[in-house]
Amino acid sequence: MNNLLHLTAQTAEIGTLRYTPAGIPVLDLLLRHESWQEENGQRCLVKFEMPARLLGKQAEEWQYRQNVMVEVEGFLAQRSQRFPRPVLRIQNIKEYKG
Repeated sequence: MNNLLHLTAQTAEIGTLRYTPAGIPVLDLLLRHESWQEENGQRCLVKFEMPARLLGKQAEEWQYRQNVMVEVEGFLAQRSQRFPRPVLRIQNIKEYKG
């Protein structure tokens, strides 16, 4: 089964860097996307915000990079056992150059 997402978005909000009990850096972000897509032969404007999470060294590198256009790749998972809504778990992130 596949669960891979590739998205271009803006880092709309950056949370505070925190650490797991094992000392792994964790950074929660809010990604904002806006684009024109084609659906059933019609162009439609797509806008949404998506919660995302970065772990490890990338979390430390991106903690001050708000309002940057990025390309991200990752997978969707539930936020936690108590909160089943999906969050994008980012595996790769880079600045979008257009």
